[in-house]
Parts: sequence; C-alpha cells; structure tokens
Amino acid sequence: MGWIGFHGTAATSKGRENSMAKEQVSSIVRALQILECFTDRETEWTLKALVDHLDLPTTTVFRQVSTLTDRQYLEQDPVRKSYRVGPRLLLLASAILGQSDLRRAARPELERLSDTVKETINLSVLLEHDIFYLDKVETHRSIVCNTQVGSRAPAYATASGKIMLCWQRDSDVEEYCQWMARKARPLTDSTITDPDRFRAELVQARTQGYAMDDGEIEVGLICVAAPIYDMNHKVVAAVSVSGPNYRMREDQEVMIREVRQAAENISRLLGHRG
Repeated sequence: MGWIGFHGTAATSKGRENSMAKEQVSSIVRALQILECFTDRETEWTLKALVDHLDLPTTTVFRQVSTLTDRQYLEQDPVRKSYRVGPRLLLLASAILGQSDLRRAARPELERLSDTVKETINLSVLLEHDIFYLDKVETHRSIVCNTQVGSRAPAYATASGKIMLCWQRDSDVEEYCQWMARKARPLTDSTITDPDRFRAELVQARTQGYAMDDGEIEVGLICVAAPIYDMNHKVVAAVSVSGPNYRMREDQEVMIREVRQAAENISRLLGHRG
C-alpha cells in the first residue's frame, strides 16, 4: 500500500513539475510574440493594440509588457503610453549583428562590389515573410535608399526576397503564396501582390540565377540580387545592388554580372563548392 502511495505521490509531483515547465515555456513564447511585434514598420504599440493583434488576455499581455519594460527590453512613452524597443534589446541586437560570421565574411566583398558599381549594396537573409538587412554599403553618389541594417522589408517586394524564396522547397513557396493572398499589400503601384504573378517571378529568377525588382519597394529604384550558398548548397542569404532606375537600366548587364560574381565569391568563403 505504501509502495503504491509513494509512487502515486511521485507521479503527482512529476506532473506538477511538467505543468510548471510548460507554463514557463508558454510565458517565454508569449514574451517573444510581443517582442516580434516590434519591427521597423510597426515601431510603437499600445497595450490595447498588442492585445488585439495577439488575441491574448489583457492581463497576460500587461504582465509580460511590464516585465519586459522593467528589464529595459521595452520602454514606454510617458505621454502616449505606447511601447517601443528599449536599450537592452537594441544592445542585444547590435551584439548579434556584430558577431555575425556571415556579415564578417561578406563585408570585404560587399565593399569591393560597392567600389565597382558605385551603388548601394545590401546583404540580407530571409526571416519568415520578410527579408532582414544584415549589412549595407553606400557610396557618395547613392540616392536615398530607405534600408537600414537591422530593419526588415516584405520579401515579395524585393529582389533579395525573390532570389531567396525561389530556392526554397515547393511546399514553403506555396505556403508563402497562400500567406500573400491574405496579407500582401502594395508598397508602390508596381508591387506584385498576386500569388500567381509572384510564382512566375520566382520561376524566372531561378532560371536566370538572379532576381530584380523595378520600383516594387520604392518608386524609381531598381534592385538586382543574387543568391549566397553555404557549404551544404543551401541558399542562406542574398547580396543586392540598388540604384535609381535611369542608372540601373543603363548599366543593367554590368550590375547583374557583378552582383552574381560577388555572391559567388561570398559563397566560396562560406565553403560552397559548385
């Protein structure tokens, strides 16, 4: 009888431990969901907006936001009462960017490409439905190109997004196109938001070995991008050249050749052979 009671007590204790562990994991997930709301396109959120967006109880979101604010991962505007990214999260992001092996390996090649084509150079990776700008090199004659290191942009509106997506698994591409049908919004009159047209763009990019966007993310701006491979033959990033349409059209063949060469050079530095 005692033996059964002992194991019954142990099982109950184990069940409580598992329940507590699950609750702790859930709490971490909710905190991450809140932090992931803060992008370069949505820099400030009110408590109500977070609650509505995440479809979570107000008390849960308030508790998480309060903790994140206390730890300086978020900060609250004293007048508007809205929340934005805090200094500790910015410090963490800066440390991650600074220690990126990909960024360190690619930087000399990005600078070489910049010296050659005299336009804005971006290094980006795919992050869910967006691209994330990992590095950027500008030249003295660059026009204003509204990209910033650490910011994001919709993958469907960018050459880099297209060239990275076109090498994903068919199921992942289909999932992305289904998301586009629900969520894609035009950034300019040229932005492609129709999934069928976008699939055709991906097929073309994969065939050519490079992708372009013509005023799709910013009016008057043309971008051409090429894929970066790792040692496992997987596309892990993209390098792109952006410039005003009148210069990019005039030197289009040069831009395509140079950006593809830069991508190949970076891929070799990452151990890619082939």
